[in-house]
Amino acid sequence: MIRFLALPLAATLVVLSGCASRQSLVPDVQRQEAAGGVRTVSVAPERLACTGGTRCPVLAASWTSEKKSQAVLGIGLPGQAAVTGADVHVGGSEVVRLRVPLATPGAGMAQPPGYALTGFDVPLRLVDQIAHGTRTWMRVYTANGMQVDESIFSGEERSRASEAMAQFLGAVQAAGGEGVGLQGSRGGLLEQFGGGAK
Repeated sequence: MIRFLALPLAATLVVLSGCASRQSLVPDVQRQEAAGGVRTVSVAPERLACTGGTRCPVLAASWTSEKKSQAVLGIGLPGQAAVTGADVHVGGSEVVRLRVPLATPGAGMAQPPGYALTGFDVPLRLVDQIAHGTRTWMRVYTANGMQVDESIFSGEERSRASEAMAQFLGAVQAAGGEGVGLQGSRGGLLEQFGGGAK
């Protein structure tokens, strides 16, 4: 009799520990409102879908209601020279080049240990492409001339950074963000496979 009672208890513990580990996979999105009514949204850095090694870029983002159709995209590499630019490749044909870094990565954007985030002003449309586009990848440039290429969403594997940007966009939309890029995934079959207009 005791043996039969122990088994459901063990199963319950396994289920509970599974729930706890799933919670850690949820992107850390922060929402705040200042006394003057200015709203901010930020998401903590998350990794691209890296194939291995220690040079895995991370992406973070922040938004303020003072610039409703823009965001700051933070890019960092662990223990490497500062990021000076990046190319975001979308759908196999479109390339968005980020070349003018901000002096600071963005209000409210968390700086992860071991990373120095570089911020770039971007339209919310680019954040949407990172969140929902298939066959997307990024080339990151550093001050010492290094280049790192990693996938955002290969069509088969979706990065944690892609999921974080999707959660970020939802929070921005709820906070009053405006413009192209806030409609989220359109869900059409052609677009799901990386085709159609972006």
